[in-house]
Amino acid sequence: MKISYDKIQDLVDAAAAKSLQIRRDLHQNPELSEHEVHTSARVRAELKQLGIPYRSEIAGHGIKAVLTIKSKEPAVAIRADMDALPIQEKVELPFKSQNDGVMHACGHDIHTAVLLGTASVLKALQEELPRTSVFLFEPAEETRGGAKPMIEEGCLEDPRVDTVIGLHIEPSVDVGKLEFMPGCMNAASTMFTVTVKGKSCHGASPFTGIDPLLPACDMVGSLQSIITRHIHPVDAALITVGSFHSGTAGNIIPDETVFSGIIRVLDMQLRDSIKSQLRELFENIARAYGASCVVDYQDSYPTLINNQELLDSVSEICREKLGDKNILLNPKSSLGADDFAYFCHAAKGLYFNLGCHTPGTPEEALHSAILNPDENCIRIGILSEVLAVLKIMGVEIE
Repeated sequence: MKISYDKIQDLVDAAAAKSLQIRRDLHQNPELSEHEVHTSARVRAELKQLGIPYRSEIAGHGIKAVLTIKSKEPAVAIRADMDALPIQEKVELPFKSQNDGVMHACGHDIHTAVLLGTASVLKALQEELPRTSVFLFEPAEETRGGAKPMIEEGCLEDPRVDTVIGLHIEPSVDVGKLEFMPGCMNAASTMFTVTVKGKSCHGASPFTGIDPLLPACDMVGSLQSIITRHIHPVDAALITVGSFHSGTAGNIIPDETVFSGIIRVLDMQLRDSIKSQLRELFENIARAYGASCVVDYQDSYPTLINNQELLDSVSEICREKLGDKNILLNPKSSLGADDFAYFCHAAKGLYFNLGCHTPGTPEEALHSAILNPDENCIRIGILSEVLAVLKIMGVEIE
């Protein structure tokens, strides 16, 4: 089965123009995890207009759309996340966020718009496709993670899916380029919360109480000893504390201090070892101060490991059609975490980065209040997803 590349590009151009408007609507109306009401409604409206049947309210506001082809072969799925972040946008755009304190600072508006564009192109090619396509719009990636509950609710069944692909914008990569990362792409992570319990008293009489701030500060300062003295130097691991709270007034020694952070590793077994060491360290420090502590863990996402066969075949077709200079291979894993990892554990998975940096401008990080992705990446995103799906399905592109 063959499809003309010129035909594909024409369809992508038309889809990209529509996806640009969708992206701006979603950017202007960002919604936090588990509150993706407007976003879900817009996705459903676009799918209805395309004539692609869907099932909604999966794992919250998640959506599964199916472009059915009569075939015994398993389906190919493409995933996009939909939720935004609790960040006050500082970029002055005509379509700046209208929701105070909420911003699409991780590109999920682009991911969703790109996937709708991909669905539009594949719908136009439906009669020429040998396998079914599934489009997964995932909620709550930034918090509890929508991938695992969507899988548990059957998003990879009926039809059976054996391959899942997805992309993520990357502001360190110039627009027009794609970045592929072989092997382990993203880290496994575990959130932790530590409650240090002391005894409240007057600030003028600290000897009558037990100050929880002292052991808590010691705990935070001692954390890095786990990384530098108890883990092999070549093993990638990171522990970050991002929240620390205690007390209500400057002249009162509080009865407890609470801080929280995250563990990131590329080896799942190493995560268990760090959790054990961290708990032992904190309990010993608390005991030395006459205090006590409670350590709570919440395991987040597993490691995201790309399927090498998929990576080789998809990067090959993208290199052939987009040019060798626009395809980057990055052997360095990221300690960031993404729940696309669950799809990689449930099926053959491939996740890659979509360059969104405008050359000649400062690079802004993901989750930044001044992130402003180059919207030209939308067309490249649609084209790369379409090329990937056709390659996986065995369609020859002339």
